[in-house]
This record gives sequence, C-alpha cells and structure tokens, in this order.
Amino acid sequence: MSFFLAYTVLLFIVALVNLGLLFFAEYRKLDELESYFSENEKVRYHKRFWKRNQRIDRMYRLLLMFELLSDSKRYVKAGLVTEAELASVPLALKRWALWPYYLGFIWGVALVVWSVWRRWCNIPI
Repeated sequence: MSFFLAYTVLLFIVALVNLGLLFFAEYRKLDELESYFSENEKVRYHKRFWKRNQRIDRMYRLLLMFELLSDSKRYVKAGLVTEAELASVPLALKRWALWPYYLGFIWGVALVVWSVWRRWCNIPI
C-alpha cells in the first residue's frame, strides 16, 4: 500500500469521525448549550429563525454557539454576550461545541494537502 493511499483512507476516516461528532453535538448537546444563553437576544433570535429543528437549522444554531465560544472577547466587547454567560458554560460542553469545527478546519487543510500532492505527483484517481 502506498503512502498516498494510506493518507486517503485516513482522510476519509477523519471525515466520517468529524461528521459523527457534528451529529452528536447537534442532536445531543445543542439544547443544553443554548440553555446557558437563554436570556441572550442573539441566541433567542437564531432559535426563533431556525426553529424547524431540521439538520440545517441545528447546524446554524451550533455554528452560532461556536462563534460565541471561540471568539468570545470580540462578542463581549460588542455587547452581544456577557462574561457571566460565557463563564456559566462548563468546559466539557464548550469542547463539544468547539472541537468538531476545529477538526473540520484541520481536515480542510489536510484535504488541500491531498489535492496538491495528487496534482504534483500526477496520481490518477
């Protein structure tokens, strides 16, 4: 087995794991996470706008949670979230909201590396 094929298989497995993590975070952790921001106007607006509870709705609501938790200083400075709301969220729950997206970013970079590698080495598919 070539190293390129092993890298391709690993890339595929990471994509499946990341998809599973996203599904778990969307369907098991999102409601608990939103409960910590029950008085936040931006979260309440997103929950009203994306209310059908389909996958795309849950995905955008979780993406808002990712934005609030990953770049919290900017949102506190803008007045969209308070320090008390951010401090009330448990660390494990923050990890469930942040790590699927971080893994997705890493996977995206790995996919670019795979694409460049395939083109430079003229590997047929």
